[in-house]
Parts: sequence; structure tokens; C-alpha cells
Amino acid sequence: MNKAVKIALLLAAVAAVFYIFWGQIQEKNGSPRFGEAGENFELPLANFELPLSPCQKPIAYGLGSFDEKFGLSQKDFLDAVSKAEDVWERPMGLELFSYKPGGALKINLIYDYRQDATLKLQKLGIAVKDTKSSYETLKAQYEAMKVSYGVLKANYEKLVAEFEVRQDSYNAEVGSWNRKGGAPKDIYDRLTAEKKALDQEFSKIKALEAELNAKVDDINAFVIVLNRLVETLNLNVTKYNEIGGAAGREFEEGTYRSGPGGEQIDIYQFDSRQKLVRVLAHELGHALGLEHLENHKAIMYRLNSGMNETATPDDLAALKTLCEIK
Repeated sequence: MNKAVKIALLLAAVAAVFYIFWGQIQEKNGSPRFGEAGENFELPLANFELPLSPCQKPIAYGLGSFDEKFGLSQKDFLDAVSKAEDVWERPMGLELFSYKPGGALKINLIYDYRQDATLKLQKLGIAVKDTKSSYETLKAQYEAMKVSYGVLKANYEKLVAEFEVRQDSYNAEVGSWNRKGGAPKDIYDRLTAEKKALDQEFSKIKALEAELNAKVDDINAFVIVLNRLVETLNLNVTKYNEIGGAAGREFEEGTYRSGPGGEQIDIYQFDSRQKLVRVLAHELGHALGLEHLENHKAIMYRLNSGMNETATPDDLAALKTLCEIK
């Protein structure tokens, strides 16, 4: 007998006791009993519906916000969701989820700094895997890039300092001649040439500044992904600092939330279709009511660091318990 049936029988027993007890009180007071002359009374159990136990009715889901900057079509995304459903449905032989455009569970694809960092590294030809060796390789590249950035920044600051001294001298001389009513032609021509040289130097500095900013973006992308690997691999190292930013920004690939506004799954980052299916399966597990597991290979492992697209025995045992299946 499952939990839902037990609860229903208990409610029925409580209602029956109340019926007898209240009838006796009414009889003592000279009032008609239930069913006698007077207002007809029907037990509330007449329209009572047994609550469904978990897993008896598919969870209806639909797409919420969908950011096209991922370069993924809605069709391909929904196909990945379907594959994630199979992770739970196939071994259980149950339909646990159902796609409906107006489904109560909204699945959102949200582009922010997490996926931006992933795509930046991909454009640099860097493929990241959730392994210690991948972390060490990425760390070495990051250290080399920081050295290169330091040299470029020092050169930039030197040029800026020299430019400002030269510009101050030019402005002072121009001001002085303006107060005198104008400069002789030879000085005017020299100052005109100096202005042109200063403009060229300024353009050079701005180009170097753009190169520096691009390098900062690349380094910060390394930092974001390195910090994700630190969390995923559970490494005992200090989180890396972004240049001009905070240390260790939150890096969750996806989240499941339930509240007054309804239920939703937010997907923020994936670096392959396999990882997309994996993170979707993890969050769909939360939508079913599953909690985190300690097995690092499990779909429901708290760090969601595995690469398998099939549920482990631990996953299935937790789901059977939830669904009250022996």
C-alpha cells in the first residue's frame, strides 16, 4: 500500500469518527441527526480524490526564455531535453516528462559570462575537459598569458606616461604663444607637426589599449573556467582573481528553482552537446524531487562533474524510492 492510499484511508477514518461524534452531540441537543429531517448532509469524502503519488503523472514542461547567442536552435535544444528525459524514463519504463508549449515547468537558456567564457576559449582553440590534466594545461596557458599581459601593460603605461609629458609641454607652449597673440611661422609649423605626431601617438596608444582589453577578456575567460574546474574537481586551491573583477564568480551550469512564481530550470553553460544533456538531466532530476548524491559518477552528484549520459544504480535507487517502486 503506497503512502497516498494510507493518507486517504486515515482521512476517511477521521471523517467517520467525526460523523459519529457530532451525531451524538446533535441527538443530545434534540437536533436531527445527519440524514434525518432537516438539511441534508453529505460527507466531504463523497468528492474526495486520492492524491497522485510521485511519478504517476508526467511533468509538463515548455520553453521559457531562449537566448540565441548560444548558436543553438530551439529544435536542437528540445532534442537535448528529450535525450535528458530518456536518462530517467528509459530505465524506469515510465513517462516522467511531457513537452507542452504552455507547460508549468519552464526551461530557460540564459547567456551570460559563463557561456561567454566557454566560447572565448573555444575561439582560442582550447577544448576544456573536466579532468585534472585539462586543468593543469589550462593553468599553464593562463600563467603564460598573464606574463604576456604584464609586458604589454608595462609598455602601454610607459607610452601613456611619455605621451602625457609630451602633450603637457605642447599645450603649455601653445598657450604661451596664444597669450602673446600668435607664434612666428617657423614655430607655428613646428607646433603643427608636433600636434600631428601627438595624434599619431594617441592612435597607437588606443590600439594598444584595445589589445590590452582583449587580452584582459581572454584572461578573465581563463579565470572563470579555471574556477569552474576548481569546483568541479574539488581541488584544494585558492580561486583565481579576474583582472578588474571579483574573485571566484558563481559558476553553476544550471539551476532548478521552485517558488511562488512557479518552477523553472535555468541553463547557463555547456561546452558540448554531451554536457548539455548531462546538465539538463541533472536539473530534471531536481524537478522530479531528487536530491544530490555523493557518488561522483551519479547524474545527481552535487557537482554534476561526470561525463556519462546514463543514470547510475544510485540514481535509479533514489528515483525508485521517490516513485515508491520496489
